[in-house]
Amino acid sequence: MSDQSNAAMQRLGFALVLVPWVVANPGATVESIAEWFGVPAEQVRDTVRMLPLVGVPGDSAAYDPGNLFDIDYDDFELNDRVTITNSVGLNHVQRFSTAELAGLSAALNYLAALLPDERRAAATRLAARLGGGTVTARSEGRFAETIALLRACGADRGAVEFDYTSASGHRSHRTVTVERVRMTQGIWYLSGVDGVDGAGLPRRRTFRLDRMAAVARSERSPIAAEHDQATPASVATVSGDDEAEPITVTLEVQAEAAGVLMAFGERLTDDVSWPVRRLVRVASVPALVRHVSSLPGRVRILAPASVREAVADHARRALAVSADAENASSDESPAE
Repeated sequence: MSDQSNAAMQRLGFALVLVPWVVANPGATVESIAEWFGVPAEQVRDTVRMLPLVGVPGDSAAYDPGNLFDIDYDDFELNDRVTITNSVGLNHVQRFSTAELAGLSAALNYLAALLPDERRAAATRLAARLGGGTVTARSEGRFAETIALLRACGADRGAVEFDYTSASGHRSHRTVTVERVRMTQGIWYLSGVDGVDGAGLPRRRTFRLDRMAAVARSERSPIAAEHDQATPASVATVSGDDEAEPITVTLEVQAEAAGVLMAFGERLTDDVSWPVRRLVRVASVPALVRHVSSLPGRVRILAPASVREAVADHARRALAVSADAENASSDESPAE
C-alpha cells in the first residue's frame, strides 16, 4: 500500500471515531479534541470541514442537504468549537431482526451445553439482553458432562450404559457403542450401535440425550450386554418408539396445519400457495405419525412409503379401537 493510500486510510479512521465523539460532546473545542485523540489541531479542523461533504443517499439516491452531515459553522469559525447539527442517522437505534434474534438464540442454546459454567452464565446474560429467548437451563451441568463423556467414548469407540425412556414412556437399560453426538433442531442426539439385528448385523439407533439417565462408561460391548439382559426373542426386536436415524419425509400441508412446517424450521411467506410440499428431516417417526394423525385431512405424508404405511396402520388401529368401543356400548344397552 502506498504512502498516499495509508494517509487516506488514517484520515478515514480518524473521521469515523471523531464523529460519534463530537456527537456525545457537542461544543468541544478543537484544541480539546486534538488533545484527546493525540493529533494536530489542524488535522481536526480539516476533518471537520470535510464532514458537510459526507452523508448517505436518501430515497431519491441523491445526496440532498438533509442526507449530509452539517455543523454549526459560526461557532466553528468564530470560537473554534465543533457541534454537529445533523448526524445523518447516527441517532437511529440499530436492532436485530426477528430472524437474527432467532439465530443468535439458537446458537446460544447450542453453545450452552458445551461451555464451562462461567461462560454459560455469560451466554445466559447475553440472551437476556438480546431479548431473543432464554438459554436452555435444564440440568446444564450434568448435560454438558454427559456430552463430554459421550465424545470421549466416541473417540476410542467405547460404549456407554444408560436408562432410556422412549416417546411412549417405555423404559429400558441400554448399552451403546458411541458413534456420533450431534444437535438437530435444538435437541442433542446420540447415534451408535445398539446390539445386532436378527441377521447378525450391527443395529444402529439414535437416542435423545434428554431421555437418557444414569449415563456411564461401559466395559461391555452392546452385543454382550444384550445377550446377558434380553430374551432370545427380543434380540431381533426393537421397540417402535425408539428413535432411528433421522430420515427425509415429504409432507403436503394445508394452511390450517402450518405449525407443523414451522416446527421443522420451515419459513413460510404470506404469498405461499396452499397446500405446500416440503422435505423435512424427521428424527422420531412415531412422534410424526401421532402428530399427523391428530390433523386428519390437513397433513399428508407423500414419501417414503414406510412412513405412509405407519400413518395408515395407526389410523386402522384407532378405527379398530373405536369400533370395539361402539360394539361394547351397544351390547350393554337394553333391548327395546
